[in-house]
Amino acid sequence: MGGLDQIIDRLANAGNAAETAYAVLREAIVTNTLKPGTRLRAEEFAKRLGISKTPVREAFRKLQAENLITVSPGNALTVKSISEEQLIEIYYTREALEGMAARLAAENSGSIEQSKLRAIHEEMKSPGALANVRRLRELTGEFQLAVFRASRNNTIYQLLKHLQEQIRQFSGTTLSHEGRAKEVLAYSKALVAAIEKRDGDAAERIARANRRRTLELRIRMLRAPARVTDQRR
Repeated sequence: MGGLDQIIDRLANAGNAAETAYAVLREAIVTNTLKPGTRLRAEEFAKRLGISKTPVREAFRKLQAENLITVSPGNALTVKSISEEQLIEIYYTREALEGMAARLAAENSGSIEQSKLRAIHEEMKSPGALANVRRLRELTGEFQLAVFRASRNNTIYQLLKHLQEQIRQFSGTTLSHEGRAKEVLAYSKALVAAIEKRDGDAAERIARANRRRTLELRIRMLRAPARVTDQRR
């Protein structure tokens, strides 16, 4: 768990014992350091964090309320796994909400928010980002959050941020598909242009189309292992 140790070091002063345990565990889950299906034991994490089991259990309760961990058969707590059906539900919800966020960003965003979007897009298309899938994934996430903030609707922002974090538990990324990086750059460029033109219809259409494309690729990724297994039988 080298990655977990790095998170612990970085968030060691996140607050009191319960706040630190929550911050560390949440970060580990949403960054896929703790993978879906991983069993969570209070005693183990208390020892790693150097605290008692009580604040760790409190962190578990908060994460369970956020739907990031779940109770598995045998009453064991595990990092939540997302089925294909749940994935589709999340993406359909994201498509609708992201379309609305993009429309509102076109209607409500100011010059500072638009400058932020342009700056992220410029970094996304830099050679360094294009050569580093992990960095490009981080930047696409930042770009999406910036669009959500630009909507100036905190309810939509919080809902979409939570849904984004659920999906980012997956270790793979659609950016690994050939040509996807170029698609994402074209999407972000077009969306920034629509927002700056105050074209809500175009902004919503662009955002929805991007989310549908991402779902298509995600489903391919989920089904790929099954196809390999079938071929071996």
